[in-house]
Amino acid sequence: MNRTLPYLAVLLTWLGLSPGSQAADRAVLELKDGDRIVLLGDDLIERNQKHGYLETSLTLLNPNKNLTFRNLGWSGDTVFGDARAGFGSRPDGFKHLKEHVVALKPTVILVGYGMSESFDGAAGLGAFTKGLNELLDVLSGTNATIVLLSPIPHEDLGRPLPDPTAHNAQLVLYREAMKQTAATRGVSYLDLGILEAGAGKAGGTKVTLTDDGIHLSAFGYWLADSRIASELTGNLGTGWTVRVRPDGTAEATNADTSQVRSSARGARFEVRDRTLPLVRSPLAEGSARPEWLKGEVRRLEFEGLEPGAYTLKIDGKAVATADAERWKSMELGKGPEFDQAQRLRSVINEKNLLYFHRWRPQNETYLFGFRKHEQGNNAREIPLFDPLVEAKEKEIATLRTPVSHVYELSRESEVGR
Repeated sequence: MNRTLPYLAVLLTWLGLSPGSQAADRAVLELKDGDRIVLLGDDLIERNQKHGYLETSLTLLNPNKNLTFRNLGWSGDTVFGDARAGFGSRPDGFKHLKEHVVALKPTVILVGYGMSESFDGAAGLGAFTKGLNELLDVLSGTNATIVLLSPIPHEDLGRPLPDPTAHNAQLVLYREAMKQTAATRGVSYLDLGILEAGAGKAGGTKVTLTDDGIHLSAFGYWLADSRIASELTGNLGTGWTVRVRPDGTAEATNADTSQVRSSARGARFEVRDRTLPLVRSPLAEGSARPEWLKGEVRRLEFEGLEPGAYTLKIDGKAVATADAERWKSMELGKGPEFDQAQRLRSVINEKNLLYFHRWRPQNETYLFGFRKHEQGNNAREIPLFDPLVEAKEKEIATLRTPVSHVYELSRESEVGR
């Protein structure tokens, strides 16, 4: 069962970068209530659980759906399961990979491999393609929708770090092999090769996407994951506009208003989001916004206000003060909705850490391996993580749902009366 079109390219645009000129099918992954999404791959996937932007974006875009995410990423892993072998052989690692995935009964699998293998260059391309097909044979047996994520480019951070030119040429070969394999098998492919390095500047500081050239930074994950979510769903759609008139009427897009009372001297009303806003960039406030995120702006528009300074409070807390002219169209970048989205991300990361300890305990050799005769009795503690993960899932279900907030715009001379 494949709920996506055969091919999908991700175009990542930041600051001065313009969208690529290559044509790309715009696929939409329609997530269903009850979907079990597994993230499988190497460092790109494992490190994602520490940032949580992709899972958070997909969760807040589906506030009425119960979605379960499980991160099975393993740093340094390959399509052969090398990093999962422990003290065993490559077949042992692949066997462990298969068992973990199948046991979760996934309905959607996002697969991110190719970085580790790319260092083998052209000589290793045949083996990689064969291994990728063998992995897809296993994953196809779950009847899940499969999406391949290519490795990102090797970012040039300058010397003394290595010049990535030769490695990027190798990465092109591996991305092309993944693209052709995806097309042949009829699964989706997201080309992260268009994620360019050296993105620009924010607040006078150079913005880079990675920590060391090949591992995404917190900002890199925020940018890439938000864009991947946009491409998978076809539209982020978290922005809204609320327009309030002095006659007591209001209209909104992507939000619902109620209890509207307004005049030329201020207004009071309630707003309930249809989806929470995207989590804010980890960069300092005031940094430039990617072109493709400009549609996610939240804007308040007040018509017919008398001249003067006005303060906006949300749930009794002051958010912004500006003159009447500015309130004709004011962008909101903070408030309880943003706080809720950030809390959702925090709980998602907490859940992922608990699940990581559940399926990858640090002393696995003593619990389940050849030294289990020493501490194997402690293995009974591992399932105790399950109720902890379940509790976080319930908290996520609550946090993903928008709630109503009271907005009040008052002239400064009247604030506090």
